[in-house]
Amino acid sequence: MADTAALPDPLGDLVSRHRVDNRARLVNAAWALSIGVLTGWLGVWSLLLDGGASGGRKAVGSALGFGLCGLAIGLTQALRALRGGSGEYFEVRGNGLVHGNAAGRRVSWTWERITAITVPRRRGSVGALARRLGGDYRCVLGLADGGRLRIDGLAAAAPALGAAITDRCPDARRREGDEWTRRAGGLLLTGAAGCVAAVLLMVRYISDHPGGDRVTVDAAGHTSYEYVPGADGTTVTLLAIALALCGLGAVVLSGLFVHGRLRHRLRR
Repeated sequence: MADTAALPDPLGDLVSRHRVDNRARLVNAAWALSIGVLTGWLGVWSLLLDGGASGGRKAVGSALGFGLCGLAIGLTQALRALRGGSGEYFEVRGNGLVHGNAAGRRVSWTWERITAITVPRRRGSVGALARRLGGDYRCVLGLADGGRLRIDGLAAAAPALGAAITDRCPDARRREGDEWTRRAGGLLLTGAAGCVAAVLLMVRYISDHPGGDRVTVDAAGHTSYEYVPGADGTTVTLLAIALALCGLGAVVLSGLFVHGRLRHRLRR
């Protein structure tokens, strides 16, 4: 009678198994997309109706901002859930790491095939929304074939999983995820300067297009009054949103540039 015993796994015995909560990702995608579509539609409707005058330009900008954030979060969560599949899991084995799902997809790497491990340093406490989205922990593995594998807080016991991988890959490069700020210093500074220039141009445009009466006096001394329309409400609202985005971009890019320079000096 033929021996039907299962062959041993070439990666060795199972050390730990970590399921990924993709159901939570789908729930996150549902509420985020609902918020994004609803608030985005309200913002666009108000903007097209009367330039945001009825609800206030700040309210229109807030609605559009919430809409974009909701859509971005929802699409990201949905794509990650679909990519991982139902029953997604990670397995730590004696000789390597396994990533698979209930549909039968199974990819594995021996420990020497993991060439880089990125675990961003946590700064401060993590909010409830970040934990809900899996942002309370993040580990990115660089693979020998050039690919990347991402582990976040929605994997069961994610910190223990990351620690197990780190312990078994002593030769893998350790990263914190912000090394690129040093390499991209010139681009960051150029981007910040571009944002500042855009802010100045938009402010000048608004100041050069005021609404009101224009008074002219002809050679005979006759005075005439003419109403000159300024920038319409829709234009001003869009410019206000663009001003806020460019201002935020300038602050973020400048902060990343300074962070990259300080990080490089501290590591000397």
